[in-house]
Amino acid sequence: MAGMQTLDTPRSEDVYEQLDEAIMAAKRTVHCYSRLPMRQLLRFVPSTQAEMWWLSEHETPRAVHPDPAIVLDHIVSNTHEPTALVVLEGIDWLVSRSSEAHVLNMLQSLDTLSKDREFEVVIAGDSLALNPRFWARMCSLAPRTLLSSNTAEDDEQTVASEVEPLMGLEPNVNQREDVQTLVHLVHLPEAGFTHAVLARRMLQWKRMGFDLAALGPAMATSDMKKAHSIYKNVERQITAAIDAIRLMEQERHRLSVSEHELYNYRFMSINSVLDGVNELEKLLSTR
Repeated sequence: MAGMQTLDTPRSEDVYEQLDEAIMAAKRTVHCYSRLPMRQLLRFVPSTQAEMWWLSEHETPRAVHPDPAIVLDHIVSNTHEPTALVVLEGIDWLVSRSSEAHVLNMLQSLDTLSKDREFEVVIAGDSLALNPRFWARMCSLAPRTLLSSNTAEDDEQTVASEVEPLMGLEPNVNQREDVQTLVHLVHLPEAGFTHAVLARRMLQWKRMGFDLAALGPAMATSDMKKAHSIYKNVERQITAAIDAIRLMEQERHRLSVSEHELYNYRFMSINSVLDGVNELEKLLSTR
């Protein structure tokens, strides 16, 4: 069936669990545009069942730059052949990299294209990371589809069971995925900020490996203005930490193994991040 629909989830695995049967049964081409590198996407989608593209700034044969206009042009070029389904993940990330207006323009054009060429589009993103007005406008173009009951139950159990334990977790430096899993998330404004919104954001950061002990007081207080102030401070530090870790990866040859591990642990622990960034930049400038 031609047209678009929206899945509300921050997790790629939910998207492909939901679409597994449709992808496997497709008689025409399926295109998956994912934030996951190819080796991770292959855990969910067989290479024989879909054309897979990595939304990334990296220059690789299967990478597509995360710009709405570029993504749209790529979809236009690759759906000339009979296409059954286009999956586009991380719509919240595209918004953070460009603007709501640009993403809405892309979606409007994609809606028209899908109806003209008779293929289905599934847009996946995290509603809690998006402006409610933008989310409402997007869902008017691509009506929201509920996750299957099993997936929804798993997600609810994850939120309920993981928010409390994550307060005391230390960052998993040695076993975490490579630096590409560290991504900037959309800023959460004070308007509409709740403990449920905070819990979802904490789970997103936890999956990246960050120590979130500093957010304990935000979860404990009933004063949401104070909670948001604590959150905003941690968000600023995590943003700086991600940029610093990316810098370390780019300049890895200029750091010793012990220096790299020390700073990496410090940033993932959210321990005096801004001071650490200054120290790291001064250290690199001397080499």
